[in-house]
Amino acid sequence: MYQLQDKPDGSITLKDGTEATPIVTLKDEYGGISHIIEDDHCYVLVNGSAERGFATVRHWYPEAVEALKTLPNPCYEVGMAFGNTNAIARMTWAP
Repeated sequence: MYQLQDKPDGSITLKDGTEATPIVTLKDEYGGISHIIEDDHCYVLVNGSAERGFATVRHWYPEAVEALKTLPNPCYEVGMAFGNTNAIARMTWAP
């Protein structure tokens, strides 16, 4: 069973060579490691190891979902062009 770690691990390398900083780290008793990272203002679950790299997974297991529930809702800015005018819309999610 995966356990939420007190502090997330430091920088990790994804399989495509991209560096990421985990927001949450979960580890299991068999050496499994998962991280929740942020990509393009979305939370993403990755699994893997430091040796092999980490890859995105499509299926969130229950412990990862519970960890996700502890994180703040995403808040980001989206640029929208209207003719000759540029406007920035602030997007927030209601709790």
